[in-house]
Amino acid sequence: MEIIWVDGRDPELFRRFYEVKFGVRREELEFPVGLGVEEARVLMAGTHADVRAEGIGLVEGDDWLGVAWLDWWLVGNTDTVDVELAVVPEYRRRGVASRLLDVAVERVRAEGRRIVSGTNLAGDPVTGESAGTAFARARGFEKKHAELHQVVELPIDVTALERPVDGYELVQWREHAPDEWLEQFVELLSGMSEDVPTGDRTDEPVRWTAELVRDAEARRVAQGRFTYTTAAVHTATGELAAYTQMGGTPETPERLNQYDTYVRRTHRGHGLGIAVKAPNLRAIQTGPAVMHTWNAPENAPMIAVNAKLGFRPVAQRTIWERVL
Repeated sequence: MEIIWVDGRDPELFRRFYEVKFGVRREELEFPVGLGVEEARVLMAGTHADVRAEGIGLVEGDDWLGVAWLDWWLVGNTDTVDVELAVVPEYRRRGVASRLLDVAVERVRAEGRRIVSGTNLAGDPVTGESAGTAFARARGFEKKHAELHQVVELPIDVTALERPVDGYELVQWREHAPDEWLEQFVELLSGMSEDVPTGDRTDEPVRWTAELVRDAEARRVAQGRFTYTTAAVHTATGELAAYTQMGGTPETPERLNQYDTYVRRTHRGHGLGIAVKAPNLRAIQTGPAVMHTWNAPENAPMIAVNAKLGFRPVAQRTIWERVL
């Protein structure tokens, strides 16, 4: 068996890598999630302000047995490397995942980082358990956090839920936050990073800047992604009070993602979560698709908002850490 390092610059090599990575998700998940092939390749091959990515392939002749995707965080959790493992079903129980993990850990140590984090996407909706969680425990990882994976199958009619909130008006934009809202949008993104439940994870909130926002927007455009944002403005003060973002790519039109939804602390309790989500969901619908979202089980208010919109639980993803 041979180790191959993947950096995204060779499209054909990356295609083989991606086929394994997403093929495993398709096999394990009723509703597969993840970036499209070109979307993922641009992420790995590009230079970004917040993250760099690389891949590891384990091959035998012309056969790819398994892969690992590594995310190296450049802001926020700069001591942590996220590692995702995927093994082709017919090559499981041959030590492929263990070999990939050993190579990844060696790389992480060599770079001077001390925490390896992994996410299991395919846990039971109630218990979170799967073959992946057993693997993690056996290799010294500790469970740190859980998030409920919810989906809604589109199109749906949300007009009955679109109700104005007294004292607030809505603004919408697509790929780029308008300059007039950028400074306040940065504040909301930082608030989201501080407030989102993270369980016992090693977590350093990201202090967003205008430069980080513009870098993230440029990356999404380069990936061919589209983004819909709806925000609520407090009319008396002009303060940006809440926002939600959803997006996808024409490469995989059947798969859409609910990204962040956040309400500034001083504006909670007015129903702004559903006030921004419902019109955003209506705007992004162009045909049959599945919208995906994740929330910590303790985030009951947002899960309740999602339930009103028709979301239902399909899996539980768990986050695991190993200190080196």
